[in-house]
Amino acid sequence: MKKFATVTALILVVVLVVGAAYAQFAKPEEAIKYRKAVMLLIAQHFKRMGAVVQGKAPYEKEAFSSNAAAVQMLATLPWEACMVPGTDKGDTTLSPAVFQQPAEFKKAAESFEADTAMLAGAAKDGDLDTIKAQFGQVAKNCKSCHTSFRQK
Repeated sequence: MKKFATVTALILVVVLVVGAAYAQFAKPEEAIKYRKAVMLLIAQHFKRMGAVVQGKAPYEKEAFSSNAAAVQMLATLPWEACMVPGTDKGDTTLSPAVFQQPAEFKKAAESFEADTAMLAGAAKDGDLDTIKAQFGQVAKNCKSCHTSFRQK
């Protein structure tokens, strides 16, 4: 069952990557849907890792590494969809601050990408203490960005 979920997630990731390469958002609503789908996938993989880090699930190096790699790849996808004018209105929690502070938003996005890459590297190495520390850094990054660029 876990392999099926992993394979399904990886197929979805590939579809999203291809979609991102050709992403032409004709309407803000399309960008919002795309962004929300990517964030949902990030959250799902991050929750799986969180359960391990919190001791609520057993540590399985291969599964953890797979989730970390998925989050690393997904971390590169939502930013274009965040910058489409009008995507801070409607069915979204994106804050207008994204458009008011684009340099800060870009810096936060780049930091998230770097942190998730470090988490994926730590997951490959398999040292649980290092993984936990890096997982905490990614979680801190998420919270910081949500505080600054997400509407309540």
